[in-house]
Amino acid sequence: MQVRLASYRDLSQVDDLYRATELSDPELGRRLQGAGPQSPVPGAALARAWYILTKGLSSFVPLADVSDQLYVAEDGGRVVGFIQAEPAPGGRAWQVLNLCVAPGETDGAVAGRLLEQLFAEGLGRGVHRFLVRIPLGHPLDPAFRAQGFRPYVTEQIRFRELPAPPTDDPSPWMPARPQDLVGIHSLYLRTAPHAVAAVEAPSLKQWRATFQLGWLARIDGRAGDSRHWVIDRGAGPLAWAGIRLPARARPSLVAVLLDPQEPNLAVEAVHSLLNQIPKGPTLWVLRHYESELTRAVAARGFEVIATQLLMVRDLPLKVRTPARSRQHAVLAKAALPLAGARSAARPLPPA
Repeated sequence: MQVRLASYRDLSQVDDLYRATELSDPELGRRLQGAGPQSPVPGAALARAWYILTKGLSSFVPLADVSDQLYVAEDGGRVVGFIQAEPAPGGRAWQVLNLCVAPGETDGAVAGRLLEQLFAEGLGRGVHRFLVRIPLGHPLDPAFRAQGFRPYVTEQIRFRELPAPPTDDPSPWMPARPQDLVGIHSLYLRTAPHAVAAVEAPSLKQWRATFQLGWLARIDGRAGDSRHWVIDRGAGPLAWAGIRLPARARPSLVAVLLDPQEPNLAVEAVHSLLNQIPKGPTLWVLRHYESELTRAVAARGFEVIATQLLMVRDLPLKVRTPARSRQHAVLAKAALPLAGARSAARPLPPA
């Protein structure tokens, strides 16, 4: 089996392999049956959102443009697996978007080889952190754990089709400014458990690249596909909201941080934030420790469609010895036996 960089000639096999692994999902069937007349989420909308999430690991990025982070495993001229990743802003972390292996390749060998290739390529480019969002109970979970990935947080994905927002409803939210970044970081540290913050926020720079995979690398309401909002009543942000705008078949995506000392703010924050989100299908990402937000979002008709694990693998840094120092070390090592022989040949002084 050979693992190599994908080429345009591989695209048809990659697409066929991806489609072949899309099996019927009993969880989706259960959700559709539960979306009855009383459900705020119609069955068709729920099916469309589930398709957008895909049966794979994350969003299946269109492969019309082959990137440097798409690798295939080939056996006898047949593509038996592929892995796809994208860099987070800053370039020091890669997110695994898709890991797909042919039906029948169940021993983990193909997945392991693909991940090892991704690690090797990443290290060569100075990347030491690899992240993946994987549905809870996914069959490839053991393959990631075998390669050193460890889960550190659980996320719940909730979905709703939003109506057009009103135009004159007052809101406590205001556009975030670049100077709010430090305050939002402090808000995150007050919100996240220590075990989660230790992974995502060992430094401000690492947090910007890891949390929500780089949304906060661009806090600028005038650029990019994301918008950032804060509620600030004079002593720093009490809440932050990130909204990734819809594009093509992709729904709006929302994430919120809320000061744990302000639990009564949750209902007002959620209600008013909905007025900032464009009409249409919307996904809301909630973490397992955000109980007040979860209750407020559920009360507004957002239904659970998926639960996923966030996993991380940090590779050790390799310290490179300068070439001159390595030469000196080699010469010193070679000189030791010679110095020992000379010492042995020298006569001992008389007692």
